[in-house]
Amino acid sequence: MHVVRGRIEGDSISYGIHFHDIEKLIDPQALNMLMKNIMLYPPISLVRNPIHIYWENLYALNVSKIIEKYDLDLIHAHFAYREGLVGLLAKTRIKKPLIVTCHGYDLNVLYDYKYGIRRYPQYDKLVSLVMHEGDLIIVPSKLLYKRALEAGAHASKVVIVPNAVDTTIFNPNIDGFEFRRKYGLNKEALILTIRNLKPWYRVDKVLNVAEIVLRKINAHFFIIGDGELRKALIKTAKKLKIHHRVRFVGKIPRSEIPKALAAADVIFDPCPIGQGINVLEAMACAKPVVGIDTKGMWDYILDKETGFLVDFADDESIAEKIVYLIQNKKEAIRMGINGRKLVEREYSMDRRVDRILELYRKLLRQ
Repeated sequence: MHVVRGRIEGDSISYGIHFHDIEKLIDPQALNMLMKNIMLYPPISLVRNPIHIYWENLYALNVSKIIEKYDLDLIHAHFAYREGLVGLLAKTRIKKPLIVTCHGYDLNVLYDYKYGIRRYPQYDKLVSLVMHEGDLIIVPSKLLYKRALEAGAHASKVVIVPNAVDTTIFNPNIDGFEFRRKYGLNKEALILTIRNLKPWYRVDKVLNVAEIVLRKINAHFFIIGDGELRKALIKTAKKLKIHHRVRFVGKIPRSEIPKALAAADVIFDPCPIGQGINVLEAMACAKPVVGIDTKGMWDYILDKETGFLVDFADDESIAEKIVYLIQNKKEAIRMGINGRKLVEREYSMDRRVDRILELYRKLLRQ
């Protein structure tokens, strides 16, 4: 396994994986590669900063060199742009199969939230090129499967492989006492949200729901994550007079996330554009999750079985579901156990790795 990164920091090896960085910033070979690839670019995609176009070819040149040096079998790029395009440019030189895994921002578009690289015509055409020319496109959800087809991928080349969780790291046996003690929590209910504070994740919804919940029960809301909306959200919490019960924890070390989940009674994910890996991690820790119903397009939660799917616009109903889980411990435990079983069955890391290896073998046989 060799990972080529678009940075200049130096090569390294970790756990047997070789990491390679860009050799040098100025490389005449990259300019030569750019000239050879120029006809591959859709015309509108050339109306960009020339440095960006040069960098794509410099990156691709370094990918090509690593593949040739170590006689590698295939290219697996993550995100349609930039890495997918880089993989495609490298493929034109060394003729190896290209797999592209898409993750969301590269395919999905939400104009209201200024989300998605395909909002820009230059990049939309580049993503379409990658979708059309890639040998295999991996997506984590039915929503992105649909978006991949819209972007130009042939249905025969698109495969859904759901996101996954390491069930040894995220598990029901973790003790949340340390996290509760660190933040001065007693036995009061804790509702936890883990999201970056960016507009499209709609963390403001947590505050609206918290205001209703806190009128009915004593509880604390913790929000883990940081971002551009932090100050505005804190101001809103004060305006709603719930700031003493809503804590913006900020970014915490990745190793602390399982402990935070273990300390929580309910996980609330307010994102209206799809449930993220945070939902699966909570379910792996046997926690009930309340999440927005995206009509099966990106739903890990099974309604009334592993938590509740709720209407984004219905704050009262969302609050009602959270209060229900706090006040009905047996139901919360039942849903949590069901969530853990579902993750073990469908979303474990081993299952995902086996599926991807199977796709590698099939592609190489072809």
